[in-house]
Amino acid sequence: MGATGQTGSFQGHAIPAFFFFCFGVFFLVLTLRRARSLPPGASFAEAHIPEKNMPMVHKLSVILIVCTALGGVYEGIGGIINAGNFFNQVGHETLYTMYFFVGVVMLLESGQRLPADSSRSALSLALFLEYVLWYDHAIMKNDGTDRHIHVIMALICLAGSVVTAGSVCKPSSVAAYVGGWGMMVLQSFWLITAGVNAEVYAIHRHDMGVLLCLEILAMVSIVILGFVCCGPPLKMSEGGYLNGVDTTSRPGRSERKEYETLHLDDDEGENEV
Repeated sequence: MGATGQTGSFQGHAIPAFFFFCFGVFFLVLTLRRARSLPPGASFAEAHIPEKNMPMVHKLSVILIVCTALGGVYEGIGGIINAGNFFNQVGHETLYTMYFFVGVVMLLESGQRLPADSSRSALSLALFLEYVLWYDHAIMKNDGTDRHIHVIMALICLAGSVVTAGSVCKPSSVAAYVGGWGMMVLQSFWLITAGVNAEVYAIHRHDMGVLLCLEILAMVSIVILGFVCCGPPLKMSEGGYLNGVDTTSRPGRSERKEYETLHLDDDEGENEV
């Protein structure tokens, strides 16, 4: 029981929040650096989606496996100290287990034992399972504010799962790719909110929507500012292309339209003769 009368502690929420924040920011910064180094006319999606740098994936998988294993042990030891039961915080331990699974899939993908983008497919699954976990955790809460916080957390995870799955299914969408990592940053923000409510300050229920809107704006602003300040310049290249998108008109199509309007099709002329 926290200082505000809610279950949980600030530290228990801050540790996974730090993990989600670092994971999301790492890939957002990596995306920005890769976008700046693209050769003229190259497509970011074709060059980097799905992930091609398997040595990096291997290193990240090891880090993820170690960190989630330590997190699960930390929760178990805390359960023994506080309640004499290693599985006293089984919900938190399950959370770490889900991302341990993602780490294992990443490891197998880096060794070319699984198809490309298997790791992000596993991440989408983990986020969906996290939605199930948080929603089930929310409906057993007696306090309305605490229940509301966990319902919002569940919805953030569900949205992140959908965006990530959409990016896997449509790798050409850079917006979906960036959005998936952005949702992890948003999840870290809301975990901190839950931790503050648990032990630091009792947040009023009618402020939940306000806080969520502000945190979404903060996440989107971070992505936009990063792109504006450090991203590649948006310049019109030869042929009327702006960042790989053809901005020129299609004369063939417009000319065809004019012919159709004037009824000057070749077939029509032949019929008249």
